Amino acid sequence: MRSSPRYRFLSAALAAAFGTTFVSWSSLASAQASEQATAPTFDISVPAQPLAAALNELSRQTGAQVFAAGDMVTGISAPAVSGRLTLQQALDRLLASSGLVAVRNGSSQVTIQRASTATGGTSLPPVTVQATADGTTEGTGSYTARSASTATRMDLSLRETPQAVTVIGRQQMEDQNLVTLDDVMRQTPGIVSDRLDERVNFTSRGFALGTMIDGVPTLSFNSVAGEASMLSTAIYDRVEIIRGSAGLLNGTGSPGGVVNLVRKRPTSEFSGHVTGGIGSWNRYNAEVDVGGPLNAAGTLRGRFVASRTAGNSFIESKKTAEDVLYGILEADLSPTTTLSVGIEHQKTATDGANYGQAPLFFSDGTRTNLPRSFNSSAPWSYWNMYSDKLFASLDQQLGSGWRLKLDGSYTKSKRKRASGDLNTFYPVDGVTGDSTIDIRDNPARANNTSFDAYLRGPFEAFGRKHEAVVGMSYNDYDYSIDTNLAAATALDTRPLNFYTLQSFPAVTSFPYKSYTLSGQVTQKAIYASTRLRIADPLSVIVGARGTWYKDNSLNRNQVAGTLTRKPGSHESGVVTPYAGIVFDLSKEFSLYGSYTDIFLPNTERDSSNSLIAPQRGKNYEIGIKGEHFGGKLNTSFAVFRTKQTNVPVEDTRAGLLPDGSTPYRAVPGARSKGFELTASGELAPGWQVLAGYTYHAKRDNDGVLLDPTIPNRLFRVSTSYRLPGDWSKLTIGGNLSYQSSIYYDEASGLGRATQGGLTLIGLMARYEINPKLSASLNIENLTDKRYYSGLGGYNGYTYGRPRNVWLKLTYKL
Repeated sequence: MRSSPRYRFLSAALAAAFGTTFVSWSSLASAQASEQATAPTFDISVPAQPLAAALNELSRQTGAQVFAAGDMVTGISAPAVSGRLTLQQALDRLLASSGLVAVRNGSSQVTIQRASTATGGTSLPPVTVQATADGTTEGTGSYTARSASTATRMDLSLRETPQAVTVIGRQQMEDQNLVTLDDVMRQTPGIVSDRLDERVNFTSRGFALGTMIDGVPTLSFNSVAGEASMLSTAIYDRVEIIRGSAGLLNGTGSPGGVVNLVRKRPTSEFSGHVTGGIGSWNRYNAEVDVGGPLNAAGTLRGRFVASRTAGNSFIESKKTAEDVLYGILEADLSPTTTLSVGIEHQKTATDGANYGQAPLFFSDGTRTNLPRSFNSSAPWSYWNMYSDKLFASLDQQLGSGWRLKLDGSYTKSKRKRASGDLNTFYPVDGVTGDSTIDIRDNPARANNTSFDAYLRGPFEAFGRKHEAVVGMSYNDYDYSIDTNLAAATALDTRPLNFYTLQSFPAVTSFPYKSYTLSGQVTQKAIYASTRLRIADPLSVIVGARGTWYKDNSLNRNQVAGTLTRKPGSHESGVVTPYAGIVFDLSKEFSLYGSYTDIFLPNTERDSSNSLIAPQRGKNYEIGIKGEHFGGKLNTSFAVFRTKQTNVPVEDTRAGLLPDGSTPYRAVPGARSKGFELTASGELAPGWQVLAGYTYHAKRDNDGVLLDPTIPNRLFRVSTSYRLPGDWSKLTIGGNLSYQSSIYYDEASGLGRATQGGLTLIGLMARYEINPKLSASLNIENLTDKRYYSGLGGYNGYTYGRPRNVWLKLTYKL
C-alpha cells in the first residue's frame, strides 16, 4: 500500500531529526460496531465558544467521556446548543459545519474524528487523545490544566494536589509569545526571574527552583555548561511549577519548588503549523511543527519541530541566534505497551554577550545612569550554548489499573565562551574612565544520565479504593569548567578606559590554561507514596524518599601546578518524608495541608572555594482550593512557612572565585513565610486568565531580611478574550506584572541602589484570517519602563527590555 503524501512528509521531517528513515508499520484491525440503544436525554445548555471548551462542557453536563485529539479541534468555534437532547443530538449540533463527526464507543464514550476518516473505506479502530486526561494542554484553548503529577507522581487535579501548583499551557505560551523558559517564568505567579547576564536565576518564596523534564529530575543545569532560562518552549506542551518543597520526587530539591518541562507528544491525526515572524531590533522567527500517524493503523506516530529565532538586541553590539530541532517516535508495541524515543538539539549563540553586569556607581559615589543600550562587555565577546538529548520511555499497562513506566535520558551540554568584561568589583572613574577589564576564555562541558522507573495503580482496602506509587531514580552528572587566559598570569586583568570599551582590541588566542574545575555528582533514590481515601470527603497522601548522594570535585591550578581534591557531600539513605491532606468542603472547594522535609546538597562555594554543607529544613503549607465550571477554572489560597539551615547567600565582599563565579556564605538559619492567591482558567466563555498575588519575607535567625534584591510582593495576570458573534475571529488580551521595591548595597560601600514598585504591561491580539491562517501581534513593556531585570548579581545591574513588538503569521497544515 502506498503511503499518503502526509505520511511521506512527516517521515521525511522526522528523518531530518533522527538521521535515519522510517519504514511505516502496517497492520489491519477489525471494525468496531457502534451501539444501538434507546438513548437518554439531557437538559443541555452549552454557550457558543471554542469547540474544545464546548466538548468539555458537554462532557460535564452528560457524564459522557468525549475524546478528541487536541490538534483536531484547535481553532474551531462551536455554536450555542440548548434544549432537551440526546448526547448524539447535542454532538451533531456542536459539530455542524466543522468537518468532524462523533463516533460512539459504547453508551458513554465518544471519539471525535474527521468526517473523511470516519466514513472512509476501511474502518479502523480510532486512536484518540483526550485533551485533558493526562494534563495535556495543547488544543484545549485553556489557561489551566485538569491534572498535574509533578508533586506526587499521581494524576491528580489541581484541587486534589496538596501544594501550590501553576500550569503554563500551550495556549498561554502562544497568546503571550512566551518563547523561552525565562519568558514563561516571568508570567508565573510567585516566581522571580533575576537576570545575572546571559544567565537567569529563578526563585519562589525566596528559594531557588529545581528542574524536571517529563516528570524526571535532572541535574543538567547544575553547572554553567547548561542554562535552563535559555530553553526554547517550542518543544513543550506545558510547564508545571510546584511552589514549596517538592521533596517526594525531587528529594534533593530546593524548598522553592520545581519546574517540570513536559514535552509535546505525537498526535493521533496529522496536524501541524508553520509560523514566521518579525520583531523589533531586526529579529525574526521561523518554526515548523508537524505530527501524526506514520502508518495506516496509527500504531506508529511521530512529531517533528524545527525553530530558528535570530536578530539583534537593544544592547549595543549584541545579537543572538537560537536553533531548535526535536523529533519523537511513539509506537504501540501491543494494545498495552507503548514505546517512545526521541532526540533534542538546541544551540543558542550570542555575540557581544555579557558576563557580569553594568556598574551602579562611579568611584566617587555618583550613580552611573548609563543608557539602556550600554554593553558591559567588548563586542568580540561571545557565549554559545549547545545541548543534545536522547530520551526513551516505556509505558506498560499491567491490568486492573496498574501501570509501569520507565524513563531514561542522556544529555550532553557544552558552553563556548570568551570575553572581555568590565569588572564591576573594581572602581570606575567617571571622569577619566579609568577601570579594569577581565579577559578570559571559559569553555565548559557536562554529561547527564538519568533514569526513573515507577509502578502506579489502585488498590482496595477497608471497602474503599486507594492509589499507590513506588519507584526509583538515578542521576549521574559529570562536568568540567576551564579558565584559559591570553597572558601567563593567575588572572588576566588589564587597564581599561571605560568610555572606549566597545573599541577594545579583540583577543582571539587563549594559550594559557589557568584553572580547571571538574567533578561528578551521583544521586540515587527510592520513593513511595499512597493516596488513602479515609472517607468520602477526606484524602490523605503519605510518602517518603530515600536518597543517596555523592559529589566529588577537583581543582587543577595550572599556573601553580597544584591539584586539589575539594570535599563534597556524601550522604546515604537520607529520608525525606512527605504528607498531605485534602478535605472536600463541597463539590467545588477543598481544604488542604502539606508537610515536606528539605534536603538539598549545595553546589555553591564559599570564599575559600569550599563547598557549603547541605541545606536542611522543613516546609509547611495550608490552604483552600476551588475547582469551578467543571474544572474550567481553578482557584487557590495558600499560607506557607519554610525553615532552613545552611542557606547560601552571595558574598559579594569576598571577590570572585578563580573560575570567575561569585562566592557564597552559609546562613545558619533562614525562614520564609507568606501567602498566595491564584486563579487560572476560563472566567466566562472565551475569556481565559492566569492571575496570582504573592507575599513572602525571607529572614535569618536575627530577623534580618535576606535577598533584598528579590521583591516581597508580586502580582501577575495574563489574559485573552475571544470576542463573540461576528467578531469571533479576533482575540485580544495582554499581561500585567507588578513587583514591590528592591534594593542593593554596593560591595565597596559606594551606596545603595533602589528600584521602587514596578508595573509592566503587555498587549496581544490575534486575528483568524481564515480557518488555516492567523496573524498575531504582541507588544512587550507597553509604557517603555526603564527597569532592572537583575540587580546586585555581580555588584551591578542588568536592564530589562524596552518596549518591543512581535508580528507573526501562523498557517495550520
